[in-house]
Amino acid sequence: MKVFNQNLLWVSIATLALTGCGSSDDSNNEIDDEHEHDHEISILVSQANTSTLSLLEEGELEALDDAAADNSATLVLSQTGAYSAVLASDTVNFVHGLHEDEEEGEHEEEGHEEGEHEEEAHVIDFSLTASQVITTNGHFSMLDSGSSVFVAYDDLETITDASEGTSDLSVVETYPALILDEEHDLKLLFDGVDALLYEGTTEETNFTCANPSGHGQTGELVVVACEAGSVALVIEESETEHTFTDSVLTLDGTGANYQWRAKGGVIVGYEPSTSNYAIVELDETTGDIQLVTGSQDVTHDFSQNICDLQLDSESQDVLALSENGHFAVLNHEGEALKNIVLDESSATECGDLIMAVAAKTAIVVDNSVQQGYEIDVDDVESNPSGYHVHERFDLTVNDVHNMVIFHEIEEGEHEH
Repeated sequence: MKVFNQNLLWVSIATLALTGCGSSDDSNNEIDDEHEHDHEISILVSQANTSTLSLLEEGELEALDDAAADNSATLVLSQTGAYSAVLASDTVNFVHGLHEDEEEGEHEEEGHEEGEHEEEAHVIDFSLTASQVITTNGHFSMLDSGSSVFVAYDDLETITDASEGTSDLSVVETYPALILDEEHDLKLLFDGVDALLYEGTTEETNFTCANPSGHGQTGELVVVACEAGSVALVIEESETEHTFTDSVLTLDGTGANYQWRAKGGVIVGYEPSTSNYAIVELDETTGDIQLVTGSQDVTHDFSQNICDLQLDSESQDVLALSENGHFAVLNHEGEALKNIVLDESSATECGDLIMAVAAKTAIVVDNSVQQGYEIDVDDVESNPSGYHVHERFDLTVNDVHNMVIFHEIEEGEHEH
């Protein structure tokens, strides 16, 4: 059963007391009190028919005081899990959704009950003009009038003017720049024709990448969807210099159309409106790229078009949502660990299915039947692949556009 503290306005920071909660999808997941575990999450939602931003709790929406700039806002979660960028009508706002507990004794001094949060999830006062926003190496990177602006997550609550960026490099950019190595001021810029590697103000090298449309980034590996296909860039650092190796990945379908996601050392991508997908990692011993595709003999073959493909933030399980309410969990070799059919969504197309993920957790929303699903793992230590539908809930709306889950991501689990 899910337990919520209804006395807090910040109601969607929910403690999920998952106690012996088997389901028809996983009948062997019963656990005893010894294996009880708690998740603290907060689910931020944008909608197609309103600029109001809300926190979701079992189908009910708790509106934030400040709205997005327009309807259908795109939400981009920080790599720490604490912040989300909110992009609508060329304006980027930021929401702080996860707060650390105060030091012991602060509550009594300030008149708060023990365990109560001093602050609620809120929209930060600072905002920027931008047409695109991504996450990169501890920062949000935003494209504004042909230049990128970087804002570190840690600066969001205090920043008044964003001065860090690429405006001094005289490059007209078409996609937000990536920070590859902050210590050495190593950046990757995109001018619509090439990807340009800069160290400081010096261009070190470049490779062809026309009209980039998306990327995935880990510590030493970047994958970018370019017009001619998806390109993998390996960054190696010696005692004296960086070396760069780029190669076009051999993928199922059209590599230029792939959407890419990254967590930890894993990058996954899929081609919308198809069953094509790929899992990309870098062998740290050899430096070679390890590529898994759906057409290989041992990998899972999706019978439905993939709607979304993401990575959980704990062990980087590949979580896939496809048409007609099919949910699958894959390992890094592309083998299926779990298949779940969401019966209430058996006739739903991708346009109505929205997914957000956290640590061994996924929230799926089906706008067409106004149904939500919480999918998680009860006993991670003894049954790490035991995903099941923990709870179903009715939605009060049918226009959820985007969704992210605020949750604490341990240091080392996000991209560097």
